[in-house]
Amino acid sequence: MQLFEGVDKINQHDFRSVVTIGNFDGVHLGHQALIQKCISEAKKKSQKAVVLSFRPHPIKVLFPEKNIKKLFSYADQEKRLQEFGVDFFVRQPFSRDLSDLSAERFLNEIVIKPLNPSMLVVGYDFAFGANREGTIEYLKEYCKTNEIELHVQSPVRIEGEIVSSSLLRSLVAEGRMALAAKCLGRNFYLQGVVEKGAGRGKQIGFPTANIFTSSECFPKNGVYTSKVLLNGRSFASITNVGENPTFEDKTRRPVQVETHILDFDQDIYGDILRVEFVEFLRAEKKFSGVDQLVEQIKEDVIKAREYHEKMGSDFKI
Repeated sequence: MQLFEGVDKINQHDFRSVVTIGNFDGVHLGHQALIQKCISEAKKKSQKAVVLSFRPHPIKVLFPEKNIKKLFSYADQEKRLQEFGVDFFVRQPFSRDLSDLSAERFLNEIVIKPLNPSMLVVGYDFAFGANREGTIEYLKEYCKTNEIELHVQSPVRIEGEIVSSSLLRSLVAEGRMALAAKCLGRNFYLQGVVEKGAGRGKQIGFPTANIFTSSECFPKNGVYTSKVLLNGRSFASITNVGENPTFEDKTRRPVQVETHILDFDQDIYGDILRVEFVEFLRAEKKFSGVDQLVEQIKEDVIKAREYHEKMGSDFKI
């Protein structure tokens, strides 16, 4: 896959393409339907499969007060698109000037001239151009006039919900990890470098790996059945996301991600750890003392083991 940071970086003009357009935050099942259609049509035509996206997310530019949280990093997005087999990934810098382009100018200058598409693949709710004047009906007329094929993808539904990035942000914020995983086609995760914490977990018999992550989107505070990926291996774990209220440590980050890896005793400070959230166990709470906390953690570990054994997890428990 070739990555271009803007259509102006493409200097090849001897190709034709099938293009899908969107933000693709999370590359969830709805996005995957678009991408797979784009790739299959491009293969039929012996053309390039092109994904056109934007950076930063348009809402961050146009409505910063909404404080939208990206589900995953741009690196994750690139990796997923490469895995699917996209030929060109164009990540167009987004600005207010770009948002002010008319629908016609957007198509002519950002899509048609640089990408030379024979076909466009878009979602059922796709809109573009100044004031979102570029509706699906507009696009149908434009494509007919310019002899470009158009495929409008129907919504993907999981358990009655239309899969979207906004739905996924809500599911993660509510701790509904099982449904989030169904919509994503994978577990929601946080990833970061393992850093030294206060060491309290080790003192009470449950050492934790504390990660520093640049992620924007966090599950709601609480304890989760989880699994971690470390140096190519998977391990069962339980993870606490929150403020660690029992100890009231105000010197640390407002949101902490602390994972106890089951049956594991290695020094992994400085390593990259990926924590995948599987099931919400309980809300975070303040305990009256260390003894009560330890008893609760023992119960959490038992539940985590039972879950992984029930699901037939293929990693160490």
